[in-house]
Amino acid sequence: MILYIKSEFYRLQRYKWTYLFIALCSLLLLSSNIVLAVLKYTDASFPYATTYFSFSNVTTSMVMVYVLCIVVSSMVFGNEHAGHTMKNSVSYGISRGKIYFGKLIVQMVYAIAAFTIIIGFHVISSYLLLEDSGIQQLKILLRACTAALPLFLFGLAASNCFTFNIEGSGAIAASSGLMIALPLVCNALGMKFHLFEELTKLLPWNILSYIGSDDKAGSLIFYWTDSVGYRNCWILGTVQTILIAFAGYLWFRKKEIK
Repeated sequence: MILYIKSEFYRLQRYKWTYLFIALCSLLLLSSNIVLAVLKYTDASFPYATTYFSFSNVTTSMVMVYVLCIVVSSMVFGNEHAGHTMKNSVSYGISRGKIYFGKLIVQMVYAIAAFTIIIGFHVISSYLLLEDSGIQQLKILLRACTAALPLFLFGLAASNCFTFNIEGSGAIAASSGLMIALPLVCNALGMKFHLFEELTKLLPWNILSYIGSDDKAGSLIFYWTDSVGYRNCWILGTVQTILIAFAGYLWFRKKEIK
């Protein structure tokens, strides 16, 4: 397993999108701060050129990071199906379990590293370009990142499940269906049926969409009270990650590798 993971990291280091993905996401956040700074420069009364506003936008946009998990998973998986490299790995004696979970581990490590770099770059650029609103909103942002992490890992595990077992764009469609479409359908059904209303509170998309900040209390807003919000995020995220990871592995064990 260790040797396979090392080989995957070596391959990832030589892949230009490993760095371009981080750069593009960082530049996107930087551009938003530049726009705020320019608006403040042209209009001194502009009230939103602050670190508070910038950090709040990211805090309430965790669901967008969740969607990017599909991109990260597809990027790390690479061109395995078309290049038939997975078949070669199996023929060399590497077990399916090592391939499947090795890829997943590499995805998670890369995603956490990329997320840390991007958020760190955003925080630094915010303090350099915008008016400092104090450290309270930064603490809330970091708490939101911590609470959302296990839900992001579920997104990676779900995407990994489908990229291994479905070729082409079908994997992206299936990942989007499970991670995005299913929660939206449950939300609609939850307006009429109590069972679906309760189910919506367990789905990562809805949990992340609901995250906000209570400025007066200096805390995050969840479906639940702040005292149990972190715990529930980690419990639900961890359990669902394990379930989808092993479901994908069992599916992959029965799949014919071409």
